[in-house]
Amino acid sequence: MSKKIRSKRYKKYPRETSQQREWVLRRDDYQCQFYDVEKGKCGSNYRLEVHHVVPVYYAYEYLKWDEKQVNDPENLITLCHYHHVEFIHPDIGIIARKHYKWKKESYESMLERHHALAKQGIPYWQDEWDEILKMTARVRTFNYLRKHPDDLYPENKEIELCEEKKKSGN
Repeated sequence: MSKKIRSKRYKKYPRETSQQREWVLRRDDYQCQFYDVEKGKCGSNYRLEVHHVVPVYYAYEYLKWDEKQVNDPENLITLCHYHHVEFIHPDIGIIARKHYKWKKESYESMLERHHALAKQGIPYWQDEWDEILKMTARVRTFNYLRKHPDDLYPENKEIELCEEKKKSGN
């Protein structure tokens, strides 16, 4: 299993919780939701990742979204590692494959480039897939909740309250 490269800079931005990530994987039937017009839906269940359609940094810093908007189920979609890295964030794949092993600063310099673009309102990912990914997430959320009305998307506050109750023994 590959080790995730995560910048210290991103730690200040709240991401989806493990409960939210698991809910999205269930909603998406533990399958990649990437859809190619020529090939159709991927459907792979290998190396799945929960992807923010509008990336975390861009959403917080440029769009000024709050945590609820950033981690809304309609902004989260399951992708296999291949589609996530090759189609949505190819620069991350290039850094990981070609440069990071020998030059650890390469990842930080790519993030600095992302930040500079985000501050100008310029997407730093391959955003041509965004609309179909958002629509897929929206439809899958609607259908999932229709079939599983008792399995609501975990909100951040609800999770914090449950964890507090566990700690206090109530």
